[in-house]
Amino acid sequence: MRIHFTEADLGRTRLAPRIDYMWEIVSAVQLLQHREGALYFDGWRRRVRQEALADPRLRRLLHTLPRIAPHAEYFPDFLTPPGEYDELGDALDAVVSVPKARLHAEIALLGDGSAPVRAIAGGGAPALHGLRSALDRFYRATVLPQLDVVKTALHADLARRMHTYLHDGVEAMLTGIAPGAAWEPPTLRLPYALDGDLHLDGRGLRLVPCYFSLMHPVALADPRLPPTVAVPIDPATRLPAEPRRAGDHLGALVGTTRAAILRLAMDGCSTRELIRRTGVAPATVTHHTAILRDSGWITTHRDGAVASHHITPLGLQVLSWSG
Repeated sequence: MRIHFTEADLGRTRLAPRIDYMWEIVSAVQLLQHREGALYFDGWRRRVRQEALADPRLRRLLHTLPRIAPHAEYFPDFLTPPGEYDELGDALDAVVSVPKARLHAEIALLGDGSAPVRAIAGGGAPALHGLRSALDRFYRATVLPQLDVVKTALHADLARRMHTYLHDGVEAMLTGIAPGAAWEPPTLRLPYALDGDLHLDGRGLRLVPCYFSLMHPVALADPRLPPTVAVPIDPATRLPAEPRRAGDHLGALVGTTRAAILRLAMDGCSTRELIRRTGVAPATVTHHTAILRDSGWITTHRDGAVASHHITPLGLQVLSWSG
């Protein structure tokens, strides 16, 4: 896939600053339709399927939702509205508020004549209410139990991309968007299931790092919609999708100050900011960051007199399994 930029588009390219609920839900539905990413998702898949055995409602969802969000070259754009939504309910409202003509046209491209899909395509209130409830129920059964892990990984991925942007510029960030991406000014080439061109025409590009997205970037099918590309998070920041263990044992293991510094390093943090937010002496912060760095849990980057500290994949694993 080729994405064509103008100078205005480079200035209007932005990263989604928080979890995009609908991209995560759709990607999770698709993950249950194949076996890739075993290291990160096999335990999650087993848990979801075991719960479905005891929950007829969840079992029906796992049968019907793949019809409308298939693991295929196409799924309807209305499932992933392009706006920024702080709450799941607002995103779900946007999904079921799509104009009926667009709803019918997008679902028709699925080529699925089953009764549930035909009902949704009709745009009737009962069918759309049922779709909203199904997506909400699916989220609560599959994504919500992993939300701490998902947000930790997304924060680390966003921090890595922002570090690249701030230090090396937007073109370097675009080059690192996904394995196989290539920046050939003014065009970004991405590995993609379909060959095609997306002309931004001054609208800019919204990049959505997505935890449950695994294989390659995914763009909206309709080029007339606000340009959006969901990208799998960096494998170095991905954590296994397993429930967090109860309790916070990290402070007991390494000390409360060191644990606080490790958590602050998830988003990148300067030494001065660590001193301010932990409330300890500069020499103490320097001592703790040196130990965390020697342990391989953080890295430190220097820009002149300013040192910034960032969590490593090993540090993320420590946070994930320590609660």
